Amino acid sequence: MGYVELWDEYQEAVEQLYLSSPFKTRYVSKYRHKDGKLVLKVTDGPTCLKFRTDRLPDLKKFERLNLSLMEKMQGRKKLDAMETDVPEVLTATSPNDTPVQSPPAPAGRKGKGKKKNR
Repeated sequence: MGYVELWDEYQEAVEQLYLSSPFKTRYVSKYRHKDGKLVLKVTDGPTCLKFRTDRLPDLKKFERLNLSLMEKMQGRKKLDAMETDVPEVLTATSPNDTPVQSPPAPAGRKGKGKKKNR
């Protein structure tokens, strides 16, 4: 199969393909920095869906597709709703909390030079 031209069609087809055969579906992304091209390929064996882009705004769409597929693979609802709960928990700290500093790294062996023949 050739490349899908429209992102919305591609995303919908990819999600349907994953839902139809979740254990067989494979997802590959390739980025060529030299050309600035991103190629996405999703296949379950007989069906292969490809999308190619060199536009920067499509990277956000790519991230949303990854998030959507991760939600489906993990069997979760929306990850966005879960992420909003995390900052509330982290900001509830007591005034006595102080940041903990790690101890300094141990000094290396100093003063040992080349072994002298006696």
